[in-house]
This record gives sequence, C-alpha cells and structure tokens, in this order.
Amino acid sequence: MRFSSRSGARRCGASSSQLAGAQRSASSPGAASTLQPGSAPPASKPTTTCTAWARAKSAAICGACDTACKSGELCSAGQCASQCLGGTTECSNKCVDTQIDPANCGACGTTCKTGEVCSAGQCASQCLGGTALCGNKCVDTQIDPANCGTCGTACSGGEVCSTGTCGLTCSGGTTKCGTVCVDTNSDSTNCGTCGNACTGGQVCSTGTCGLQCSGGAIKCGTACVVTDTDPANCGGCGNACPSGQVCSTGTCSLQCSGGTTKCGSTCVDTKTDGANCGTCGTACTSGQICNNGTCASVCGGSLTKCGNSCVNTQIDLANCGTCGNACAPGAKCVTGTCQQCNSATTDCDGDGWLASEGDCCDKPGTCGSEPQYVNPGAVEVVGNGIDDNCNGKIDLFDQEDALPCDQTLASNSATAGDYAKAIGVCRTTTETPAAKKDKTWGLITAELLRADGSALGDVRARSIRPKFGTNNVPIEGGSMAVFSSGIASDATQTNPGPNGGAPGGFNVSTSHAPSSSVDISTCTDARCIKDWFTTANPPLKAANALPVAPNCGSGTSGGPNLARDSVMLRLRLRAPTNARAFSFNSYFLSAEYPEYVCTNYNDQLVALVDTPSGAPSPIPNPVDKNLMTYLDTASKKWPIGINIAAGTSLFAVCESQATNPGCWDTSVNAASCGAGITGLLGTGFEKSGACTVGGGTFWLTTAGNVVPGQIVELRIVVWDVGDTAYDSSMLLDGFKWLSNATLPGTG
Repeated sequence: MRFSSRSGARRCGASSSQLAGAQRSASSPGAASTLQPGSAPPASKPTTTCTAWARAKSAAICGACDTACKSGELCSAGQCASQCLGGTTECSNKCVDTQIDPANCGACGTTCKTGEVCSAGQCASQCLGGTALCGNKCVDTQIDPANCGTCGTACSGGEVCSTGTCGLTCSGGTTKCGTVCVDTNSDSTNCGTCGNACTGGQVCSTGTCGLQCSGGAIKCGTACVVTDTDPANCGGCGNACPSGQVCSTGTCSLQCSGGTTKCGSTCVDTKTDGANCGTCGTACTSGQICNNGTCASVCGGSLTKCGNSCVNTQIDLANCGTCGNACAPGAKCVTGTCQQCNSATTDCDGDGWLASEGDCCDKPGTCGSEPQYVNPGAVEVVGNGIDDNCNGKIDLFDQEDALPCDQTLASNSATAGDYAKAIGVCRTTTETPAAKKDKTWGLITAELLRADGSALGDVRARSIRPKFGTNNVPIEGGSMAVFSSGIASDATQTNPGPNGGAPGGFNVSTSHAPSSSVDISTCTDARCIKDWFTTANPPLKAANALPVAPNCGSGTSGGPNLARDSVMLRLRLRAPTNARAFSFNSYFLSAEYPEYVCTNYNDQLVALVDTPSGAPSPIPNPVDKNLMTYLDTASKKWPIGINIAAGTSLFAVCESQATNPGCWDTSVNAASCGAGITGLLGTGFEKSGACTVGGGTFWLTTAGNVVPGQIVELRIVVWDVGDTAYDSSMLLDGFKWLSNATLPGTG
C-alpha cells in the first residue's frame, strides 16, 4: 500500500515538479573574456619576427625579443653560446637539429627530396617515432615550444613546452635547459645538469657520463635508451614506430600492454614511474619515489628504492637482485638472479604456468607478442589466430567457453549459481586451488541477497525466464535472469511476466513477503552496499546520498538510506589471465514512470564492481564502484533509473507524448519513448486504462575493468525508494569477458 503522500488514483499528465515540489533553475552563462593584443616592439629593436622558433634559434633575438648574440656567438636552445647546445649541430653558422631538419637530415647538407620529411635523422615519407608533421618538419609536440601539443601552438616568451602544455616549469621529471625540457638522466648534452655535455664517445646514463649504459638501457647513438619502451628505438636502435603507435615490450603497437599506461608516446608503469606516478604527468618531487602509484619518501612492502622508483628486485629485469644489475636480453629475473629463459625449467613469461603444466606459449613468437596472456587460465579470443587458452583449438573451432549453459534451468530455482548461468557465466573455479596451474577463471560463488547482505526472503523477487512479457527475449542462450522489487514472475512461474501474480496483473503495489526495508547506511555485513552509499562521486553523487540525475536538480533522494524490497545478485569470480574487462546487458523497467520522474521515488539500480587485488590499469573503475552510470554527449553523468527519462533517449520503451499527451509528464524528455510500448506487453508494466503502468529502457550494455587473472566481485541490486509501491525490475543477460580495457559505465 502507498504512503499517504502517494495515495489515490494514478495521475496522468501531472508535472513531476508539482508532485515532488522540486526546484529547478537554469544556469546563466558566464561572461566571455578576451585577450588584448600586445604592442609592437620599438623600432630600435631587431626586426626579426619574435616567434618561439626565432627566440630559440635566431642570433638577433636569442631567448627574448630584445636579446641579440655577440659577434661570433650562436643562438642555441634560446642561449647565446660559442657552440651548439641541446643535441643540435652547427650547420652554416646555425644550430640545427639534424634529427628533424629536412635541409640537414642526419648530417649537414643532406637535403630530403620533395615530399619527404626528416624523421629520426633519416628522410622518410612520413613522421616516425611518435612525432607529428608541422609544416615540413617532424616535431615532438610534447616538448617543441613552437608546436606545443598541436602544430602552430607556440609558447610565450620564458615558457617551455612540457608534456604538450606551455608553462613556466618542466614536468614529468624533466629539467628546463634553455627553452627545452630535457631528461638530464639520459640527455648527453645536458647530463646531470644543463650544459654538461658528454665527450669522447661517452653516453649519459642515470645522469652520469660514461662509456656504457646502465639500468637496462642500451646505447643508441649518443643516448642511453630502453628499447622496450622507446618509440624511436623500439626493440633495437633506429627501429622507429609509425606515427600514433607506442613501443610496448619492444614491439610497436597501437596500445600499451603488460599493465603499462600510455603517457605521451611512451608506455610506463604508473605504479613505479616517478615521472608519471599514479597518472600521466604526475611527477614526484625531489627526494620522493613512486610507490604503488603514490609519491612517498620510502618504498613500501618488499620494494627497493632504485633511482626515483620503487622496484621488486626479485623480478625486475633492470634491477635484478640489486639496483642497476640489468639482465641480458632474453634473460629473466628469477628470485633476484638473472637466468636465461628455458621453457622446460623456467616460467619465462611469468604467467604462473610452465610448459610442463600446459603453457603453450612461454616466449614471444608465433603465439603472439604477449605470451603472458596465453596459458590455460586465459579465455579464447576469437579472431586473433592464437590458441589463447592452450586447449589445442583456435578461434571459431574453440566453442568450449562460448556454449550457453542456461537451456534447462528451473524458472523458480533457489540456487544462486543458476542465475549466474542464466546471464552467461558458465564456467566455475575454486577460491584456493591446490596447484597454481589450476588457478583458472570462472565463478567462485554466487548469492541471492538483500541490499544489506541479508538473505533474500521473497521467492517471487527472482526468476529465470525464457521470455519476459510478450516480446523480450534473452541476449544469449535460452534464458535470462529477472529480479524485481515487486514480482519477477507469477506465483506459478508459468507466465512470462508477473501477470496474475500482482493485483490486477500489474506490478504497481507489491511488497515482498516477508517485508523488507533495510538500512544501507548502518549495515555491517561485508556484502552490504554501504561502501557505495557512503562514498561521494561528484557531481553524480554526494556521500551518504543517492545519485542525482543532472536534469532533476537536488532534493530527489528522500529516504535515501532505506532500501525497500531489495534484491541483489552477488558474484565472486576470477578473471581470465588475458581479460582486462567484462560486460553484461541489462534492461530496466519501472512503474514509477512517468509521473514520478525527478521525484523522491527514484527507484535504484546499481552494479558495484570490486577488484580486491588492486586498481585495473590503464582505466580504473568509478570511485564509488557503480557501473550503472551513463555519460552523455554533453559529459553529464546519469544514474540508470527512471530519471534518465528527464534528459536522454535511453528510456525508450514507453508511451510517447505524441501518442498520448494526457499521459505525459513535464519532466520527461521529448526524446524518450522512441521504441514505443511493445516491450511492455505482458510484463505487468503495460497499459492500464488510459495510460501505461510504466516504462523502461531497451537492452543496455554495462562494462567494468578487472586485473587479469585476479578476483573480481560484482553486486547487482534493484530496490524501491520512498515506499514499496510502483515497483521496478531488471533483466540481466549476456555476460562476457573482454581482452581490452574499456570505459567503465553503461550505454
């Protein structure tokens, strides 16, 4: 029965603002600002155009518009000097970068042909090594002050270009030398400090001039580079990656692998990289190191400080056993000792399987460039031509993990694992396998609960359906899971929807039996959704509050701490070793539509993801763990529920304003209801008298990221807010693992 505030007959054509007393106001546009052009220089000053390029190279305006070099001096990197600095070469009384100058490509006087560019010191048809063509030159827009971030974006006088942004100081662990940001750890012309050039065939390694490189780097020309990550020397000296690609584990690729993140044109480990700690461009200050993605004064756990990074000397190839002890190419660091890889005795790729334990790909080769993702713990990726799971079958010939397992499930099953099968999770595994080789992926446990973690009481709140209503069929297999704050199916479990199970056959005013109203702000069960409720995720959600849709203003979270008639499916899984994400499909229906859009009766649907072993890389999940969030084209975040009808087209299954203006609500976006009401037929949310009982979305796809091979928990919950009337339901199906990380959320 409804509370007194919602008693009586259902209203059609009523405004949500009238029902809820909600206040919405339009924001006023901010005032635009303009920049005033600077005045022209005095006539007595040099007449050379004072551009960023000229300030760096012109002897007439070297470094500043009013600074001219003395007779016999050169302008190099914005400084007057007797010799060229910053890795440039004197060619015809000018300091040029022979790596990019088409008139002096590789050496003075070597001119590239018409249509060619100079890239990495060689004439080519396109820019290499992550550089971009600006004019007729290949430049690194991350550091070029004349083309900072994009071609033609010049930094102002005194500024430098660092990580593609003009500023007064350098970032990312680099140092300002003239007008350029350089890495004094490896720059042979500024080794350790600006202007300290290495001589006599020496190279700069870890800020010191010497005859050989250290720390896992090799000598390429006059520089020490790590060929695993350097896009200009990927896998070997001079092997430059094409424009737009990165160098990952010594191979040019479109994306980073091995848990690394793309920062500029380089793949880095943001857990240990002092120049990109936690996120790209976040540099630790002097004396600090990067410890598990956080700048700190000391390394935590079993990590050791090597330079400005925290490393595990038991496995780190560049610091094996002790800092600076680099293993030779092809070797592996095992328990602090460099060992040549032998698949018969050594887990060369570090994935936990030996060849004798079923690992069919222990070294890069015909099985791909990432052998650590090919083993018995992986899932088959159709289309890559690799036997990912080492079962002797490839791609379409391997259907073992693609066959549905929901053909013979009982509609009224009380077994939680059946609901996992219904949505497409067919494989099972154990929490603590007897042997590491048995650490395979699959479902560990499944539970049917309330939002506070207590046992689910009402059997009508869940059902496994071959069809829901007249027209809604599964995404995959023969069944889908249905959960409802009212009735997921009728008492006999024979009808496709709740027809006959609720008064009049409609899902509008049903309370679970026994009654269920749980407080998610005070519950203590580890499975409770309190962690989501208490966490802020602005602007979508404040702490200790429900999420608010952008077009609904504030004040739509009445009674936010009470989850009424809640039902939760909790899954604990181990991800495949080659999976970085997962997805599933959901279909939301609610009798709260249309007149309770943007009111306190905003029934909730959330999907919370937990990755206990660490944050997924390179894209972490939302801070409040909820994946049931839609990001529209205007970058507004929307909670999945009836309130998306206020500003998106996702609420598509309903009666449109054009069809029945008398049943429309003023808070509903005119873009809603594009799919009509056919999806409501037979569901208990169909037409009742002049107006439909409710509405819903079409099938939506929700995705989240995982740590490969590690535990992931998923809690999917639906409940009534404000009272137990006008119920909401969710259909779930189509769970699958994804090999690449994705943008977490719903769309």
